[in-house]
Formats: sequence, C-alpha cells, structure tokens
Amino acid sequence: MSDERKELTEKIRWLLLLRVVILSFFLGATFLFHFFGTSGDLAYFFGLSVPLIIAYVISIGSGLLLTRIHNLRPFAYFQVCFDVVLITGIIWITGDFASPFAFLYNLAVINGAILLFYRGAFLTAGCSSLCYVAVLVWSRYANPGNGFVLSWATLIPNVLSVGSFFVIAWLSGFLTNKLSETEKLLKEKQVDYQELDAFKDALLQGIGSGVAITDHDGRINYFNRQAQVLTSLDEGAVKGKRLDQIFPGLSYDFQRNRSAGSVITDEIALSASHASQKKLRLTLAPLSNASELPIGFVAIFDDITKQKQIEEKVLLEEELRRAREVELTHNASGGENSDFHFEGVIGKSSGIEKIYQLIRKVSSSNTNILISGESGTGKELVARAIHLNGTRENKPFVAVNCGAIPETLIESELFGHVRGAFTGAVSDHTGLFKQADQGTIFLDEVGELPLHLQVKLLRVLQEKSFTPVGGSKPIKVDVRVISATNRDLRKELEEGRFREDLFYRLNVVQMVMPPLRNRKEDIPTLAHYFLRKFAVSHDKKVEEISSGGLMRLMNYSYPGNVRELENILEHAVAVTNKNILTEDDLPQQVKGVPITEDADVFEKTAPGGPELFFGKGLSLDTELETHEKCILLGALKRANGVQKKAAAILGINYRPLRHRLEKYDLLNQKGVSVIEQPGDQQ
Repeated sequence: MSDERKELTEKIRWLLLLRVVILSFFLGATFLFHFFGTSGDLAYFFGLSVPLIIAYVISIGSGLLLTRIHNLRPFAYFQVCFDVVLITGIIWITGDFASPFAFLYNLAVINGAILLFYRGAFLTAGCSSLCYVAVLVWSRYANPGNGFVLSWATLIPNVLSVGSFFVIAWLSGFLTNKLSETEKLLKEKQVDYQELDAFKDALLQGIGSGVAITDHDGRINYFNRQAQVLTSLDEGAVKGKRLDQIFPGLSYDFQRNRSAGSVITDEIALSASHASQKKLRLTLAPLSNASELPIGFVAIFDDITKQKQIEEKVLLEEELRRAREVELTHNASGGENSDFHFEGVIGKSSGIEKIYQLIRKVSSSNTNILISGESGTGKELVARAIHLNGTRENKPFVAVNCGAIPETLIESELFGHVRGAFTGAVSDHTGLFKQADQGTIFLDEVGELPLHLQVKLLRVLQEKSFTPVGGSKPIKVDVRVISATNRDLRKELEEGRFREDLFYRLNVVQMVMPPLRNRKEDIPTLAHYFLRKFAVSHDKKVEEISSGGLMRLMNYSYPGNVRELENILEHAVAVTNKNILTEDDLPQQVKGVPITEDADVFEKTAPGGPELFFGKGLSLDTELETHEKCILLGALKRANGVQKKAAAILGINYRPLRHRLEKYDLLNQKGVSVIEQPGDQQ
C-alpha cells in the first residue's frame, strides 16, 4: 500500500503542477488581451483575474497539504472535479459557447485517467459533459442577446464535443491501464535483475571461458579465474593494464570503436612470454550504461589451440583428397579440359585462373608476350602452353636462356654466323631465330641482353629479318616472340639498362606469374602431381603425403617457388622407403632448423629484453630491413661515403651494395653522403 500511495502522490503532484502552468498562462493572457484591450480598465481586469488567482491559491494549497492527507483517493476525486469546475469557469469567462477552450475538458479527462484509471476518466467525462451542457443552456436562456441560436448547425458540433469526452476517457483509461501493467512488470523484472546480479560473480568465476572487464580506456578491472588459468597471470598483475598489453595481437582502437554494435571476434596468439603458445578466440564488445554512455568493454576468450590443429589437419586431408580427385579426373579424360592442369601449369588459385584465361585468349594470335615473375614460378611452362595451344603448335618451339650464354657468343647463337666471320668460325651456323622460323622463340631472362643486341632484336621484331654475324644478306623469318624476365624492366628503363622501344615491342601483352607463397592453396595439388611424377621416374610405390608432411610444405616460404617445391618432392621420393611421404622425408630447410645456442644469445641481447621485443607485435621483414639499413649506413660512414670501400667492408661486391642502397633510397637521402669512384658505373 505504501508504494501505491507514493505513486498516487506523485501523480497528484504532477497534476497540480500542470494546473499551475495553465493558470499562469491564463493570467498572462488576461493581462495582455483584457487589460490593454480595455484601455487600462483595472476593475474589468480584476474581475477577470480574481477567479484565476483563487484557483491558483487552491492549487498551491493542495500541494502543501498533499503530504498530510491520509486517504488520497477522495482527494484525487476532488482535484479532478475541481479541474472540471475550473475549466467550466474559464469557458464561461472567455465567451460561453464561442470559447476556444472547450478542449481543456479533454485534458481534465486524461488527468482523471492518469490518477484513477477508467473510473476517474469516465467520472471526469461525465462531469465535463454536464458542466459544458450547463454552460450552453445558460448561454442560450440567460443571455439571449449573445447570438447563440439552438439549431442543428450549433447542436451537432456540441454533441460531438461531448461525445469526444467519453471516447478520450476510454482511450486514456485503456492506455493508463496498460502503462500501469507495464510498470508493474518492469518492477518485477527489476527484482529478477537484482537476483541475477547476486549470481554474477559466481557465474563469471565458474564460467568455462576467460572473462575480462575493462574501463572505457581498455584498462582491466576484472579478470576471472579461467582467464588467469589461460594466461598464467594473476588478477592483481593485470589490473590497471590495457587489454592489448596482455594480448599484443589484439588490433582494436579503444577510443574509436565504442558504439553499441561494435562487437568483434578475433583469433589471436597468446604471447609465449606469458604462457605456452596458445591460440585464443576473443570476443570484445563495449559496455554502456542506461544513458547509452560508454563505460567499458567486456572480453570473452577461449582456448581453441586443439580445435585449430584439428581444423588444419582436416583441411589438409581435404586438400589431399581433392588433389587425388583432380589427377584421377585428368587421367580419365586423357588430360583434356582439366581445370587444374593446363599444359604443365597446375593450380586452382585466382592468380593461376587468370593465367589460364590469358593463355586461352592469346594462344591463337601472334602477339608478342612478356611473362614476368620470380625465378621458378613456371614462366617457360606458360610459354610452352601458349605455343602448344596456338596455330603454331606443330612448328618449332625454341627456348633461349639469355643469361646463360656468354656475351661474346650470344649474337652468334641468336642470329647465326657465316664461315670466317671470326676466329673459329669454320662453317656456317644457323641461329636460333632461324631454327624457330614459323614457330615460337622463348627468350628467357631477356633483361640480360646487352644493349647492342637489344637494338638488333628490335630490328628483327620490326622488319621480320636479320643479318647473321659476318653476313651481308638479310634473312627473313616468321617467328612469334615470347619473352620472360625476373627483373623489373621498368626500373631497368629508368636506369638505362634496357631500351624503351624494345620494352614496348615485347610487352604487348604482359602476364605476371604469382610466387608460390601467394598461392599456397595450390601446394597440395602441385605436391601430389610431383609425387606421382617422381614415384614413376624412381620406380617407387609412393602413393600420398601425410597430413604432417603436407603441413610442413604449406608452412614453408619457397624462395625458389614451384621449381623448389619440385626439387623438395623429388628429394623426398628418392629418400623414402615407405608408400606414404612423411615430414621425416623432407629436406632440413622445410622441416625448420632446430633451436641452437644462437637463440639464447638473442634472448639476452634483444632490444628492450626478449619479453618486450617479442611482445610488441613483430614484423620480421621490417625488423630485418631496419637492421640491414643500419649496417649499410654504418659501413658507408666508415668508408667516408665511398661505395666500393663500403662494399669491401661488408664483404660483398659493388653491385649488390648499390642494389641495397637503391632499395632503401639511401643514394638520395638527405644527410647521407655517397661517393661513386671513377669507373663505378661500368
């Protein structure tokens, strides 16, 4: 009962406050429209204002007596009835039937519903109807000269107004009743929430996942027992620290990502400086108070190390199964229309799919093609695929490694020579371009060609003819030229080592071979292909690769690309004595070098200590580049900027040194003096 009394007291207080506001409005209106409108007639002003002031005093007095009244329900009925009387007086003062304030009865009906629900609403509606009708009757018979005539035109609007009182009474009673029920339900829920809050600590401590709660800056203020077990850290040791200090792999901006829907799930590695190496799945979400203001973050994390190991093993087994299915499909169809085996080019990654599409598009044309990519990516295989799928497939395919032929002999090899052209030329020699007539010539490592031969090659491309060494009669040829390089020819252009006109002649269509480290999804298919190939050539019954061995192959970086993978598989097949390749059969560089005493030395000399160094979130390439750059600068300083002396100090040749200086832009860097001795560019 005390709660009901408190609730009714608050409602009556709000009603009185609303009444005071309305009365204040009418007092102001009385002053403005009547005092100035009657040229300062104070008697008329006081005649209008006194009833309003009396109602004003009664309202204030009711507010003062509210806390002293024991039975508030009759008092509430009194206030509702007083509102009806007050509104009737306002209507009578402001023009009887012509008053614009009849709508205030609806406000009184709503107040009655708020205070006393359906009863109060319909009681107020009935009182309002009687009072309003009384005002209309009084206006008709007591003041016949006011212009009010009883007719359908005047009766219907007033009947509708009276009817609206009861409609609003029903609607407001219904709404207030629903609001009351909702409020009671919310109070019951609040009790439930309080009971749930009592179990919060026990729940968070007993939950199987690690839980951390932070403030809005990400600093930890709660760390449950499971979190301490997962990280091997006590709650006291982590309190006050930021969450990303405990989990360095967490990439989350605690200042920007505070919106209510900004929930992230990430997989991070737990730093080995805190505990054994683990893989965690961490879900992080911001916390807000009732005003939607950010107050902190909650992080829930689970150990998924074993789960990830199982998933990786299942994935590898699936990749092996697909690789076997691909080979069976290829063998069954005679090697035609295979999705993953196109004239020796094997793979299913997006990069290789683009190469397949380009091969199909350009193979039937005679367009010159430039294939770029690292060594071992299969540039010659692509060139052969273009040739064998084109109109010249039955004509010669001549492959030339421009970097493997001595500079003094390369012109003779490419274009041939006549007898007596030079010492030792005892007979005519047909050049490789002539041998490739009507077919395709593949110029591998075309960037190695000397400048004077680049001029002659350009003439062959333009005029379709050449003159042998020592000869005088040009020879016509019809040759498709496919070239390849592992250099950046545009950079060679800038440095004057490759002709621009030749570059654009060769680079009509460019194909870029992706390195194997960027297409690791192709490794299972490639590995299975090479396994079957070398099992046949070595006459061994090696049928598949174990998941552990495939995992080693997937984790290797392959600086030699597909060619290195092929050599690795040939080595493994040659040394194994089982029908399944395991990681024990792989070369040492694939299995990884075991930890030696050098690791202990670095642990002692790591900048800032091993925990800080490894805990800050490393990029090995960045660390190595920074270290190499510091060594180069130190050598240049000791050589007084002379490049050849710096190269001698570092135990390398001049050209590798210059390449590294260009890589880090140290030749033109402000504050670094680099001197080239005479003859350095030669």
